Amino acid sequence: MSAWLRLHRIALGDAARRIASQPLASAVAVAVIGLAVALPILASTLVHSVSRATSGLDTDPHVNVFLALDATDEDVRRVEAALKAHPETASVRFVPRAKALEELKATSHLAELLANMESNPLPHAFSVRTRTSEAPRLAAARAQWSKLPAVEQVSAEFEWAEKVSQWTRFAERALAGLALVLAAAVLFIVGHLIRLQVVTMKEEIEVSQLIGATAADVRRPFLYHGLLQGLAAGLAAVGLAALVVAWLNAELLALTSSYAYEIKIGFIDLSAASWIVLGVALLGITGAWLSVSRELRRFSARS
Repeated sequence: MSAWLRLHRIALGDAARRIASQPLASAVAVAVIGLAVALPILASTLVHSVSRATSGLDTDPHVNVFLALDATDEDVRRVEAALKAHPETASVRFVPRAKALEELKATSHLAELLANMESNPLPHAFSVRTRTSEAPRLAAARAQWSKLPAVEQVSAEFEWAEKVSQWTRFAERALAGLALVLAAAVLFIVGHLIRLQVVTMKEEIEVSQLIGATAADVRRPFLYHGLLQGLAAGLAAVGLAALVVAWLNAELLALTSSYAYEIKIGFIDLSAASWIVLGVALLGITGAWLSVSRELRRFSARS
């Protein structure tokens, strides 16, 4: 074994023994850091789940025009002509009530219930692509279309989907800022804990320097301490977040078991979890390096 590997093996063993000699303090430190890291993981998981759920929503500007159940074929032709002639209309697609019923049966869990119904409960409808998504112009067009004969309801469903997408993008930016703040907090926590150990070992460090130990030799076991603490905290954060997501999915399953759709929160994959653990470990090393370097400079200045 080379001298370099021997030095690192000794430093790693020293760091592990130091952590094992203070099990309660080490567990509390890991729990605090793990909880701080778990919060953005959970928030990111929720935001990405909402983003995936809404990614298939149609956010193109369009308005749905629903006719009355007793609308005749003549009513359909008159409404279609009026919609196509409107200046805000880009295109019009007619959805017969029979086709709407078949699509609902194919895309939901209500097929058996719908099959047992004596009559079709769905109306004829038009999907109108508009030339604008500006609220005032859309409101004016909707008001005019709602007054057409045989028109029962006019809705612009893309508006709420667009708002959800905007809020999702805002949440992602806010999470990036939160992650930076919590990374700084992890650096502070690890640095403070390492600093306390350096201060308590001041005399031992000074003696080792007198017999030839360099700053790198003094710093090495503390860096491994930060590494091990960061790895443990990263694993704890991922594990805690996974448990919370599993609990939330169980609760959601219980709540939505009687509904047609299943709601599930997706968790991060193994690759993302590995990067998170490695990132927290890197923060642990960085915090330890900054703290030890600062204290060594203080020792030198006092001497």
